[in-house]
Amino acid sequence: MRIQSFPDINFADHHLVDVVWQVASSRLGETYNVRMTDLGFSCNCIAGSMRGKCKHAQHVHDLLIMDDPLPVDLF
Repeated sequence: MRIQSFPDINFADHHLVDVVWQVASSRLGETYNVRMTDLGFSCNCIAGSMRGKCKHAQHVHDLLIMDDPLPVDLF
């Protein structure tokens, strides 16, 4: 499994290391597992396994760094 790293997250000893996020595939009914490691994110999709870069890891990264994670229309 290859690792996708992002320069704006310090993965070493991060409190979310070993957390796994299930991310929906663009194909109906499929999900992929994105895991944070000490070096970055790994994903079990084909792109994540072969190239190390995939949209599922990018999605988890984007959720973690967003300024306002809660939708405005909650109430």
